[in-house]
Amino acid sequence: MNTNLVRQIDRNVGPFVNIFLLSLKTLHAKLYRKKDINDISIKNILIIKFFGMGSILLFSPTLQLIKEKYKNAKVTILTLTANEELCKMLPSIDRILCLNMDSLFKFISLLSKHLKHIRKDGYDLIINLEFLTNFSTLISLLSSIFLKNRIIIGFNSPFAWKNKINDINIAFGHGSHITKIFLKIANSLDIKADAVSFENEKKALLEHGDKNYQALLIKKYPFLNHCNSWIVINVNAGELCMHRRWPKQYFVTIIEALQKRTEAGIFLIGNENELGYTTELINMLGDTVRIVNLCGQIKIDQLIDLLMKCKLFITNDSGLLHIATVMEVNTVSFFGPETPALYGPIAGKHYVFYGDTYCSPCINIYNSKLSLCKDNICLTAISPKMVLKVLSEYFQLI
Repeated sequence: MNTNLVRQIDRNVGPFVNIFLLSLKTLHAKLYRKKDINDISIKNILIIKFFGMGSILLFSPTLQLIKEKYKNAKVTILTLTANEELCKMLPSIDRILCLNMDSLFKFISLLSKHLKHIRKDGYDLIINLEFLTNFSTLISLLSSIFLKNRIIIGFNSPFAWKNKINDINIAFGHGSHITKIFLKIANSLDIKADAVSFENEKKALLEHGDKNYQALLIKKYPFLNHCNSWIVINVNAGELCMHRRWPKQYFVTIIEALQKRTEAGIFLIGNENELGYTTELINMLGDTVRIVNLCGQIKIDQLIDLLMKCKLFITNDSGLLHIATVMEVNTVSFFGPETPALYGPIAGKHYVFYGDTYCSPCINIYNSKLSLCKDNICLTAISPKMVLKVLSEYFQLI
């Protein structure tokens, strides 16, 4: 299904359905008084998060803190199939329910099946991790309506009716890093913590990496034996916002400079939907020696093994950036439509380019991360010359 179409349906249809269900929930609440959260035995926790693989990873340490408080609780996540591979690796998640967006029929069929199981299993605590989408709010309602003592946590909305659905509303400040915002969820459950550690997530990712992938690449591309380093480049940014892409021609300039001034093997990555864009970029290169196009061919467990070997990961703002930072891989990243204050790397050797123009950031939780930008000057303002200087002086690459 088209992402923009999903946004339109969510924005235009979602409120009416949710307000109707809210009225039923309000009536039920008058008949049956809900217990205080401290009087409820939390045994089953449901996390709702569809978009943003990186956000799932960044929430994992907070989820670990919640599991430590409710020691016998089982955590289930309702997400999209695109996030399944990562979710299987995270120690904070016990069960995964996936929705498939390849077709409307598959989506509705799986949604009906999962909702039936969710209501049957009974989730005491529901955490809506989506940022103000009406669909995730609908799932929260359908998972809890007419059931006693269900606690819903969600983000504070500018719409009063939506805040009535949540039992606990979490403030979302765009000036705070997303890990700090997620930590407020734990704080709302009386968990005392002011910082998180990704040591468990790093360990889990490394354990799930395909240990044979590096050898497989060397066997398939023998020239890699003669490369003195490996550099991984992600020229894509996912379907959520294409404007997050640093210009294609700029990447070409960087890759050509790396080819001329280093003996590095260069790997281009992305999913199968991004293969066409990546192939166009490769066709723009004058020389493709020492370049391996893995777009549409690489899974997350293979990417983990590849990142373990690489000297530097150059990427647009994307979920893959967060995998690399958790693994403590050196990175260069490009931000513009989104602010690094919210999603940038928080530790390690990273260099963040941010085109802090008058119109940036233009995507946020209040516009469903939909940008109407026709010219992403925030990223075009970051010149290849600026990047080459950093590669030379900060990373001593060229």
